[in-house]
Amino acid sequence: MRLFEKYRLSAIGIITLIIIIMIGCKEVNPPIDSSKKTSGTLSVTMLTSSNGGPFSPRHVLAIWVENNSGQFVKTLLVYAAERKSNLTNWKSNSAENSTDAITGATQNTHTTRTCSWNGKDANGNLVSNGYYKLCMELSDTNGTGAFQSFIFAKDTIATSTMPTNVQSFSNISIQWKPN
Repeated sequence: MRLFEKYRLSAIGIITLIIIIMIGCKEVNPPIDSSKKTSGTLSVTMLTSSNGGPFSPRHVLAIWVENNSGQFVKTLLVYAAERKSNLTNWKSNSAENSTDAITGATQNTHTTRTCSWNGKDANGNLVSNGYYKLCMELSDTNGTGAFQSFIFAKDTIATSTMPTNVQSFSNISIQWKPN
């Protein structure tokens, strides 16, 4: 009772406060039926920029998908020839698997990059619906560079997200469109 007296909260005031808290605690990621395997296309677009390394604007870049537990699913894009070793996160998660990925040499300039994912793993199997991580890594130094990841939903409905600009990546667009 002292709490009520100290802060002059009535029973109605406390109930109102509880309701406000409950409304503010909405579920961030609504449930997805992971028993389904919906085919579709994830389209990814972003603008790369310098990480401040000595080789800039030259850089290596990798984009890949992981499941929500952090297990590698598929590489979408990897631009690195001699300096794949600087893509430390991608190397440790993918074992350098770039099957069916867009590949190329070290990039000389920063520009808008695009890639897509067909909802299949590196073995060509359609993966279950659920929450996945889109991972991006860029290095312009002899070592680990910028690493970012973004959660997206693979579901029976279309989703679109434009995450906030982060180190080395801006104007990011992540869109899942089921078939």
